[in-house]
Amino acid sequence: MIQRKQTLYLMAAIIMTVICLCMQIGSFKVEGLEVARLYNLWYTDPLGKHHFDSWPLLAILVPTAAIATYTIFIYHNRKMQALFCLFNMLLVVGWYVCYFVIAQMLGDKSWGTVDFRPTWPAVFPAISLICYFLARRGIIADEKLVRSMDRIR
Repeated sequence: MIQRKQTLYLMAAIIMTVICLCMQIGSFKVEGLEVARLYNLWYTDPLGKHHFDSWPLLAILVPTAAIATYTIFIYHNRKMQALFCLFNMLLVVGWYVCYFVIAQMLGDKSWGTVDFRPTWPAVFPAISLICYFLARRGIIADEKLVRSMDRIR
């Protein structure tokens, strides 16, 4: 049901996730010069070659978007919706853990003293985390409302 506020939150989370998947999420700088760029699937080294060492970031965000899309269409099962929102929240937290681990591992490459700088699209999963939280809260409120209506009958 599109008119439910939690559906709008889930759509916003999906959009934020897709935007993050398509954009650069970090850069490595040596003395102010950018030597490498980090994306969800690969990073480019100073020679311009793509290395697919950061694929776990993509492997976490793609199922998150798919589960959120599925969650929109199972509006009859509110308990499952709330569970999927919680699962997506855990996946996004796992993405940030993986993001910082990969940034540290790639920063230890033989480029010299490397300074890692996250770019602004790396904030989008945090925004989607907030949207999942708000959607879950709305789903739980709907479930409580339905249960209170059942008690009145």
